[in-house]
Amino acid sequence: MKRSLLLLLYLTSLLAMGQDYSFSQFDLNLMYSNPAFAGYENNDRVLFHRKNQWVGIAEKFNSNIIEINMSQELRRPGLGQGRVMWSGGIYLIEDHENTVIKKYQLGIVPWSFHYQFPDNFFLSLGIKNVISYNTLNWDNLIFSDEIDEFGLTGEQTSATPPYYLKYTNWFDPSFGFILTKHSQYQRKTNQTTHLGFSIDHLNGVVQGFYNNQNERSRQPLKYTIHAEHLGSIPDFLSKNFRYWKIFLRNEMMRLNGEDKNIIQKDEFGLSTTLSNKLQIELGTVYRIGRNYQEDNNRIMSESIIPILRIRLKASQKIGMEIGYSYDFNISALENKNAIATNEININFYFIKSKKSICPANGKWKSNKKFK
Repeated sequence: MKRSLLLLLYLTSLLAMGQDYSFSQFDLNLMYSNPAFAGYENNDRVLFHRKNQWVGIAEKFNSNIIEINMSQELRRPGLGQGRVMWSGGIYLIEDHENTVIKKYQLGIVPWSFHYQFPDNFFLSLGIKNVISYNTLNWDNLIFSDEIDEFGLTGEQTSATPPYYLKYTNWFDPSFGFILTKHSQYQRKTNQTTHLGFSIDHLNGVVQGFYNNQNERSRQPLKYTIHAEHLGSIPDFLSKNFRYWKIFLRNEMMRLNGEDKNIIQKDEFGLSTTLSNKLQIELGTVYRIGRNYQEDNNRIMSESIIPILRIRLKASQKIGMEIGYSYDFNISALENKNAIATNEININFYFIKSKKSICPANGKWKSNKKFK
């Protein structure tokens, strides 16, 4: 019974958010969020990230991601007499809903290009394709007709298995771009602002275990808008606080292609970085969920999410970043029921030559994370 209820909960969330993963630390510049983030910081990077959702529930909802991206500056002039940098990468996400549903997603970013323009502007463009493989363990499900007043009978009388207990989607393309602007006087102020947009599920792949090809079984388009402003704190104000950052993201999907049924998620974050012998970043994210339907519009505060990150150099050419976040539920689910969601990650940055350029650090070669 518990597992059938969890399946119902999962299918409800599947309908609401189109089976997409949601990570609280969305400012990690994940290729999963926007393929234009591949090589955005011009450091070859390896990321390990684990999400443990709703720890108060006995049967866990866990997601794990490993991401690898690489970049190479092209030794020729680009548009606007600037420079051009090529990047690419892959990521693998493993997700399981107790012992019933398991999902695997392989994202491939064959290229993203970063162009340096005059006036400290950068344009980043990226594409990716996602291959997904999903399985359903029918034998671990329990249905109401298997239960009588004495307990489990083990006999099903009405439930019929789907045509397929697994499905694979081979072609699920996405596209994204990012505009980045550095302060004209970056040597003194070190201000950086970026605005990005991505669109996912351009192919509208089937997302169910049944062989139903109607619109309700297809993945809806997802539109993501994200922005970030990073500013430095002058030494005469504080020598310990180095940077402050504000960041936000909006995700929107039209279920079944209808304007009358729109799901949105808004997230706003603020953090500051203490810099001495190592960098410590402290921040908080606030998440709001929105559901617009013809006869029922809902806006709900979902979570307040504290974030802690520590950055240090493992060697002269390797930077390491360790992050942790805790989702404190303030929705109707209540924190005392689900308790919380934990996310922990570790990044390894393979720092390149100071002569390289990139949108994150600009043309003045100052590495904001590991200088």
